[in-house]
Amino acid sequence: MRAIGKGSLASILAVGLHITRIILWIAFIGLSIALVVVPLGSIISIGAGSEAIAGVDNYLEIAHQFVSFGVMLFVVTRLLEILKTLRFGTPFVKENADRFRTVGYALLIGEGAKIAFGFLSLLTDADIEIDTQVITWLAIVAVFVLAEVFREGARMKEEQDLTV
Repeated sequence: MRAIGKGSLASILAVGLHITRIILWIAFIGLSIALVVVPLGSIISIGAGSEAIAGVDNYLEIAHQFVSFGVMLFVVTRLLEILKTLRFGTPFVKENADRFRTVGYALLIGEGAKIAFGFLSLLTDADIEIDTQVITWLAIVAVFVLAEVFREGARMKEEQDLTV
């Protein structure tokens, strides 16, 4: 199977990522609505103190999912942009290096948010776990390494294009 062009692995991956992006958008919009509705529901039913605390727990869990889905949506969008250049046969461009770097930063923000929400859940009874794993951090480092590889590849390609 070819890596680039029509009917290639990149094209198949792009279809899968487009479907994933649609699903993520639906979930992201639903979570956005929930971020507005849950506090309103808590304000309306301010009867007992325990209900207000339960509302904070629910809101914290929804906010955690909102950030997670936002990061996933951002990463999938950047991966689609990278795959587009691969399908057209020009993956080693400076923009892809920048895209990989922003993916790395987004993943760092996502992991940082997971840790922050985990600590906030210790203050409340929200059901959010801090389940950070070494493999996740290695994957983030790998994304930054890929960014530098693509940056160097783009530089070498540009240098080659200038050579007559």
